[in-house]
Amino acid sequence: LGSTIKCTKCLHIRPIRSSPFICLSLPIATIRSEYLEDFLASEYGGFSTAERVSDVQCVACAIKEKVEELEDEAMILSGAIDSMGRRNKGKKDQAGLVCELDSKNRHIAILKGMDADNDDEIQHHNQEDISFNIAGLVGLPKIVPMRGDAYKATLIMRPPKVLCIHVQRRHFDMTSQRMVKISRRVHFPEILDLSKYCAYAENSFEDECTTKSTDTLPYKLMSVVEHRGSAFGGHYQTYRRVGSECNAW
Repeated sequence: LGSTIKCTKCLHIRPIRSSPFICLSLPIATIRSEYLEDFLASEYGGFSTAERVSDVQCVACAIKEKVEELEDEAMILSGAIDSMGRRNKGKKDQAGLVCELDSKNRHIAILKGMDADNDDEIQHHNQEDISFNIAGLVGLPKIVPMRGDAYKATLIMRPPKVLCIHVQRRHFDMTSQRMVKISRRVHFPEILDLSKYCAYAENSFEDECTTKSTDTLPYKLMSVVEHRGSAFGGHYQTYRRVGSECNAW
C-alpha cells in the first residue's frame, strides 16, 4: 500500500510511503452503502475520497511564506534603488541597498532550491555554520514548519496475486458505549476490477488520483468466509469454488 498526504493550503504532496499488507480491511460503519466497491473507494480512492486530518506540519508552506516575504522586501529595495537613481544619487549612496538586495535575492534562490521533504537539508539550513559565513549568507531565515489541515490518501501500489478483503463489521458504538456487529447486507461481484484503486504512475496521487490506464486488474471470487454470531463470539462458515472449472460452490 502507498500512502501520502497533501497540504490543503500549498497543495504540496509528500513522498509516497509504501508498506506491505496481508489483507484490505474495510470499515463499513460510517459508509451508507451496501456495495463492496463503495467501501474500497472510500479507503483506497486516492485524494478524491481522502480523509481530512488536522494539525499536520508542512515545511513547504513555511518555505513559500518566507520566499514571499523576501520577494516583497526585495521589491521595496529595488524600488528604493530606482528612486535614488532618478534623483541622481551616486552608486556610493546606493551601495548599501544594492548589497542588501543581492543578499535577499541569494536567500530567495536558496529557499526556492530547497527540498521541503529533505529533513537533513532543512536542519542544515537552520544552522548558521561556517559555510554560510564564508558565502556571506549569515542571517538566513529559519524554516519553522507551519501547521494546518491536510488530505491523507492511500492507494494500492503493488497488487497481490491472491487478494484477501476483510469487511470490518465489528465496531465501537458511541451511543451504547459497547462493541456491536453490523448486520447490514454487503453486495460483492464475482469479478472485481482492482485497477480503480491502484497507483500506476506518480500522478496517480494528484487530484483525480485513480489510474487513467485502460488496463484492468480482474480478481475472480474464489471463496467467502462468513462470521455467524455477535460482536462477542460465534463461529465462521466458509464457501469455496470446487471442480476443475471452479464453477460450482
